[in-house]
Amino acid sequence: MKIGDSSYGFVIRGKGTKLFTNNTNGVTLGNDAVFAYSADTTGNIENKTTLTATGSKNYGLYAAGVVNNLADINFGTGVGNVGIYSIAGGNATNGTSTIRPIIRVSKSDTVNKLYGIGMAAGYTDDNGVTRQTGTVENYGTIKVEKDNGIGMYATGSGSKAINRGDIELSGKGTTGMYLDNNAIGENYGTIKTVPNPTNDGIIGVVALNGAVIKNYGTIKIEDGTNLTGIYLAKGKYDAASTGTVTGGINEKQQSDTGKKVAGIEIKAPGNGTAVIKRDGKVITPTSVDTITPLPNSPKVRVGSTELDLKAANLNNIPSMARVSEIGMYVDTSGINYTKPIQGLEKLTNLKKVNLIFGTEATRYTNSKEIEIGKNILEPYNQVISTISTGGGKKFAINSAALTWITTGTQNTDDTFKSVYLVKIPYTAFAKEKDTYNFMAGLEEKYSSASGREKDIFNKLNSLGKGEGHIFAQAIEEMKGTQYSNIQQRVQATGIILDKEFDYLRSEWQTVTKDSNKIKTFGTRGEYKTDTAGVIDYKYNAYGVAYVHENEDIRLGKGIGWYTGIVHNRLKFKDLGNSKEEQLQGKIGLFKSVPFDENNSLNWTVSGNISVGYNRMNRKFLVVDEIFNAKGKYYNYGIGIKNEIGKEFRLSEGFSLRPYAALNLEYGRTTKIREKSGEMKLEVKANDYISVKPEVGTELAFRHYFGTKTLKTGLSVAYENELGRVANAKNKAKVSNTNADWYTLRGEKEDRRGNVKFDLNLGLDNQKYGVTANVGYDTKGENVRGGLGLRVIF
Repeated sequence: MKIGDSSYGFVIRGKGTKLFTNNTNGVTLGNDAVFAYSADTTGNIENKTTLTATGSKNYGLYAAGVVNNLADINFGTGVGNVGIYSIAGGNATNGTSTIRPIIRVSKSDTVNKLYGIGMAAGYTDDNGVTRQTGTVENYGTIKVEKDNGIGMYATGSGSKAINRGDIELSGKGTTGMYLDNNAIGENYGTIKTVPNPTNDGIIGVVALNGAVIKNYGTIKIEDGTNLTGIYLAKGKYDAASTGTVTGGINEKQQSDTGKKVAGIEIKAPGNGTAVIKRDGKVITPTSVDTITPLPNSPKVRVGSTELDLKAANLNNIPSMARVSEIGMYVDTSGINYTKPIQGLEKLTNLKKVNLIFGTEATRYTNSKEIEIGKNILEPYNQVISTISTGGGKKFAINSAALTWITTGTQNTDDTFKSVYLVKIPYTAFAKEKDTYNFMAGLEEKYSSASGREKDIFNKLNSLGKGEGHIFAQAIEEMKGTQYSNIQQRVQATGIILDKEFDYLRSEWQTVTKDSNKIKTFGTRGEYKTDTAGVIDYKYNAYGVAYVHENEDIRLGKGIGWYTGIVHNRLKFKDLGNSKEEQLQGKIGLFKSVPFDENNSLNWTVSGNISVGYNRMNRKFLVVDEIFNAKGKYYNYGIGIKNEIGKEFRLSEGFSLRPYAALNLEYGRTTKIREKSGEMKLEVKANDYISVKPEVGTELAFRHYFGTKTLKTGLSVAYENELGRVANAKNKAKVSNTNADWYTLRGEKEDRRGNVKFDLNLGLDNQKYGVTANVGYDTKGENVRGGLGLRVIF
C-alpha cells in the first residue's frame, strides 16, 4: 500500500474512536503525507503496520488521544519527517516493555525549519505561545543517523518526553532529546552516541526556556568532537536525578552577586561581608543552620534558639527541589540534603555553575532576612572547591522562589562564606492602590503569623519563579471578594419575602372582610455575573409569611399588616466553595384604595422594616490548600412601595392587569470583623439606597371547581435600579494590621435594567392552598423556583 503526495491514509474524527492497523506488507509514504491523523482526544490508535517514507515532510502517526505504535517506522530518507506526533494533551507510546520497534529519523533542514524527529509532543508558535501539548514515551530504539535530526522533542508547559528505551546518535549535529518552553523530559533508558566518523556536534539532551530534564538512566555522549551530554539555556537539570551523564553539562546563564529590588538592596562584595538594607535601613539577618552538616539533623538553630524538629513536627518538611541547574539545588531545611551531580570537575567546558536556593528555612522563622549557615552550605562548598581548581569557573546564586531573592559572598577558593535569603515585599507585586493596601496588610501579618496562618505564608514562599499566576490567584482569593456585593444579597433575600407577601395579599381570594393568611414556602435559584471580583452563587431559601387584612364595605378598599421570616442559604461558586447563611425578618403595613366600584383600578401603598442576621464562612485557595475565615454581620432597613394597576377582563376566566410601581428602600449592613480562621478581614459598615421603578403586566386565568379555585398567572415586568445596591463599594482591610482600607469591586451591571418573568400556579379551597412558581431575571441570569403551602382563617 502506498500513500501519495499530500495525502492521508486515515483521518479520524468524532468521540471515543478506535483505529487498529495491521498491514503485513507495510505502507509507503511519498511527500507531505500522513499515515493516520486523529483529532479525537478520547480516541485510541494502535499501529502494527511498518511505515516507510521515500520523501520528505511526512508524518507517521499524528494524533490526539492515546497512540500505541508496535511497528518499525523507517523515516530516515528525505528531510523533515516526523515519526509520531502527539497533540491536544494526548499520549503517544512507541513499543512496550517486550515489543521494541525501531524509529529511524531523517535529517533536518534548519534554515527552512524542517526538522526530522522520531517522536514529538506539543507545538509553540514563533511568539512563544504554546498552542498544543502532548506526551511521548519510547520503549523501543530511535536511531538518529542523519544530520541535525532529533530523537525526541517536547515543547510547552504540560508536554513530556519520556525515554525508557534507547536513543542512538551518530549524525552530525544530532540531538537525543530536545526540550523547550517549560516541557519536562525524563530519561530512564539510554541516550548515547554510536561509533561513527560523523560524530560531531552531538548533544544528548537540550533543555531551553524553563524546560526540565530528569535523568534516572544513562546519558553517554563520547567518541567524537564538540560533544555535550546536557545543554541548558534557561533550562534546568533536576536535583533528584540519579542517572549518569557522560559528555558534560553546559549551561548558559548569567547572574550578579549584589541585588536590588523593590526597596531591598543586598550589597555582597567579594570581601565576604554582605549588607542588607530594607527601605534604606540596615537589617541584621536571622541565621538558620543545622547542628551538624548531615542529612536528617535532629535540631536546627534559628538565631540563638534551637528547634527540636521532631517535637515541633518540622521533621517532615517537603523539599521544594522541583528543578535545579547542574544538580546544584540547595534545600535549606537541614533535613533533605540535595546532592550535586557527580563528576562536575571533569567538565572542562563548564564556565558557570548555578546554585538554586530553596526557601525551606523560612518555615522555621518569621524573619524576612535569613542567613544560611555553613553546615547547610558545607556539602556544596566541597563540590565547589573541587571543580574550581584551575580557575575560570563562576558560581552564581539564585532563589528558587518568586517572593525571595538570594545572594552571597565567596571565599578566595570560590566557596561561599555566607548566603542570604531576603523576602521581597508583597507590595512590590501590586499594580494599583487597592491591591497595594491588601498587600501591605499581608506584609505586616508575615512577621507575626503562626499556626495555620503561617502555613499560608509557607505556601506563598514555596512558589517558584514561573508561578506568578498562582501567586496572583492566591492574592485574589484572600482579598475577600465574597463581601463585594453583600448589600445585593441582603436585598435579594428580602425580595423573597416581598414576593410571598404580594402573593398572599393579591393572588388569593378573600371570602371574608377580616382575613388571616399564612404560607410556608421554599425557593431556590442562582445568580450569575461576568464581573471580575463578583462571585456567582446558588441559593436555597425557606420561610413563613403572614398577612392580616381588613377590607372595607367598598370592594378593594382595606388596610392590613404583614410579617414573615426567611432563612436563605447561599453557596458560592468560588474555588473554596464558600457559604453564607442569611436570616431575615420583616414587618409592615399596607393600604389599598380602589378608584372604581369593581376595583379594576387600584392603588396600594405599603411600608416595612427589616432586620437580619448573617454568617459567612469564607473559604479560599492558597496554592493547593483551602483555608477559611468566619464572620457575622447584621442588616436592617426600611422600605416603601407604591403600586397602581388596572385589571381588564378578557373573558370569563382570563384577565389582563398592567401596573406601574415605585419601590424605595434604605438598608445598612453592620461592620464585619472575622473572628476565627486565617487571614481574617474587616469590612466597613455600609448602606445602600434602592430606587426602583417597575412596569409590567400579568395575564391571569382563574377557573372555579365549586369551592375550589385554580389560578395561573404569567407576568413580565421591567425594573431598573436607580440607586446604589450591587456596587456599594465596600471597603475591607486585613484585621489587626495598620494597613489602609481597599475597595472591593462591585457589580458592573448595577445600572442595567432587569426584565423578569414569572409563572405562578395556585390551587385553593378558600381555606387551604398550594402554590408553585418559576421565574427568571435577565440581570444576574437568576433562575428561581419555589413551592408553598398556605392557610386562610
